[in-house]
Amino acid sequence: MGYIFTMQIAKQLFLILLLCVGLSAQADVTAKNEGRILHPKGLLWKIDKQNHASSYLYGTMHVGDPRVVNLAPPVWEAFKDAERFAMEMLMNFRAVSVITRGSFFNDGRTLKTVMKPDNYKKLIDLLSRRFYLSESVIINMRPWAILMILMMPQQTQEEVESALDMMLYREAAMRRMPMLGLETAEEQLAVFESLSLEDQLWMLNKSVEEYSEISDQLPSMLDAYVNRDLAELVRLQEQYSYEETDIDDKFMYELLDKRNVRMVERMQDYLKQGKAFIAIGALHLPGENGVLHLLEKQGYTVTPIY
Repeated sequence: MGYIFTMQIAKQLFLILLLCVGLSAQADVTAKNEGRILHPKGLLWKIDKQNHASSYLYGTMHVGDPRVVNLAPPVWEAFKDAERFAMEMLMNFRAVSVITRGSFFNDGRTLKTVMKPDNYKKLIDLLSRRFYLSESVIINMRPWAILMILMMPQQTQEEVESALDMMLYREAAMRRMPMLGLETAEEQLAVFESLSLEDQLWMLNKSVEEYSEISDQLPSMLDAYVNRDLAELVRLQEQYSYEETDIDDKFMYELLDKRNVRMVERMQDYLKQGKAFIAIGALHLPGENGVLHLLEKQGYTVTPIY
């Protein structure tokens, strides 16, 4: 039974990674733009360039909420008309295996041995009370993996597996569309491995301390997403940027800026062929370092459709 629960958690982490950015934002966007943000509203964007057939870029949020999963007609039309599909990371067996291995300690360490006793007790109490996870299930997980669980809304396994990214992936597979992963599982894991253990623990302890505030904010983030308000998503997340440390700034650079550049590079072939539907975390889209502006700098025209 413990193994089954562990595999469920690993699978959920794999899916969370696809939209970990959906609950993270560019911490310096507002400061740079004095309250403004480039491309503040819209989830579906038409991508055009001379001599290229149009493609579409869609911002996702990894939840199974019907307001998210039941796509609006313009989104469905764009998806159904597409001839190829791309997403951050393909949900295949190999990727699940990589994420599973990377999410757990494999050197004899455990959360109990790397955390201070008081912090560890607070964490176990929170996970058992709010997520119904026993100590035996999570004790071998790395701090960043636990952090990802805390940053997502509480969902049943059914809701996790019916979430937006998974639904689009299944639909594309059923249609036998050519599919592209813009990143590998190893590259996504590297984002978290770029943090030292001390930095991971700092972020985890901070999230445990502020979990009530974070969980209270999740419905507002969901509402902002449903309203297609990217600027509001950024504003909500910026409330958790800490002035006393640069840990979160370094993490956001790895989580967003570096990955945005990589994903834009790797979607070029599909954009040149045209008629692509590209689904990535919604908060990869806005801002000076966002995917939409990076595409504009390469000569593409981006137009909000929905």
